[in-house]
Amino acid sequence: MRRFVMKNRLWPVILVLVSFLSACAHPSLVGKAPVKENGYLIRNVDVFTALDEGKVLQDMDVYVRGETVAVISAKRLDIPGAEVIDGQGKMLLPGLVDFHTHITSGMIIPWGTVMPTMRFNMEACLYSGITAIMDMSGKKPAAMNALTCEIEDGNLAGPHLFHCGMGFTGKGAHPIPMVEKMKKTFPWFVRPFFPEIVIEVDDVTDMDRLEDHLAQGPDFTKIYLDDLPDDSPKMRPEIVHEIVKRSHEQGIPVLIHIGRNEDVRVAIDSGADGIAHNVYKEPLDAKLAGELAARGMFVIPTVYVFHNLNAFINEEDYDHYCDLEWETMHPSSIEALHNPEPFISPEGDPWTDYYRHFEETYAGVLHPNVRVLKDAGVTIIAGTDSPNLGMAAGGSLHVELEHLVRGGLTPAEALLAATSAPARILREVFHQDVKFGTIEEGVDADLLLVEGDPTEDIRNTRNIAAVFYQGDPLVRNK
Repeated sequence: MRRFVMKNRLWPVILVLVSFLSACAHPSLVGKAPVKENGYLIRNVDVFTALDEGKVLQDMDVYVRGETVAVISAKRLDIPGAEVIDGQGKMLLPGLVDFHTHITSGMIIPWGTVMPTMRFNMEACLYSGITAIMDMSGKKPAAMNALTCEIEDGNLAGPHLFHCGMGFTGKGAHPIPMVEKMKKTFPWFVRPFFPEIVIEVDDVTDMDRLEDHLAQGPDFTKIYLDDLPDDSPKMRPEIVHEIVKRSHEQGIPVLIHIGRNEDVRVAIDSGADGIAHNVYKEPLDAKLAGELAARGMFVIPTVYVFHNLNAFINEEDYDHYCDLEWETMHPSSIEALHNPEPFISPEGDPWTDYYRHFEETYAGVLHPNVRVLKDAGVTIIAGTDSPNLGMAAGGSLHVELEHLVRGGLTPAEALLAATSAPARILREVFHQDVKFGTIEEGVDADLLLVEGDPTEDIRNTRNIAAVFYQGDPLVRNK
């Protein structure tokens, strides 16, 4: 798809300035190692190919040259001049894909003084072995296209980026109440400059901004169809149908953010291509799950974000974070977490009640609803919704994989949900010519080398030995 790129000459200047300022604020999480002209030879490594339902090749030699996987051999290879990497006791995976991020946002800690930058978030993803991401609403498509070009040209360290630009919602609907609540945590003089992150649509005839948005060439359209907090406004079904119709007329797929079974019904009837989040406010209707499967729709459950919200609000020591999450948190976020301050409103406030009592209201259906999707044969895609309230980019995807396993997926199925499954969706639904997501000769060398066997224990994905991006190993700076 041809991308419309912002032609404002100030954009590159702004991008460089932001990158410079963020560089001053923290050391880089990743860097590129010196290029080896004769490539890299990973010896005696087990290979999770992400092919044939998760086929594993035992004790292989894998030769990476340029940006591709050149040779996979059961025989020992001798490549003069290649840098040899010991793969004994390790497993080689395709680079991971996080199919639900908000990379231009920060890990929000209301009492924190600094939010992580977009650059930090992208480095955190690479550091964690995430080599492709889907951004689910941030800036206008033209700005996101410019960002994508900066990454592809090698001017900015970041994973392969696909985006919707900005999302669409009903008048006063989610995430508008959340944004208004968030604004109150900032000084009064900052609030007028709070960026627009979503486009409100109030009528089927109110489509001028949609047409302008689509003309800028987003990779997909996102629609918010969820009442947050409960019983707040949400987009009317006829508007959903119109946005889906107009997007499809221009060859642009549509994802719908949902929360209830009634939202799934609207998503199916509208002809949308996929669902962001699973039903999380009630048990998922198995018949609806069957319809999702029959129509070839995919679902990104984002289980961990809901568990994290509950833990973040109710815990005091934040011991639910894994080591990799701490490693991918901005220093200012870590400092804020070590010095917590009260920020919850008094009892009776809808947001207070929603988050404080989340565990007893919604958390009990999250894992069972993943099982309903699996049993129905729905394509499940891994995504995190990070960075979100108290949620770090990068490391959180590895915890999401654990939650998918707790929801009934095998470790191999969870790995497929973060590798070949999203790559297939990008090719077949998003019409993107991607060559990552599997390990076979000739594919892009976006790779993750880990200690141990994550097909036995999914938590082994966190034991990162090396990350390859576009054929080169990254220097990971803890």
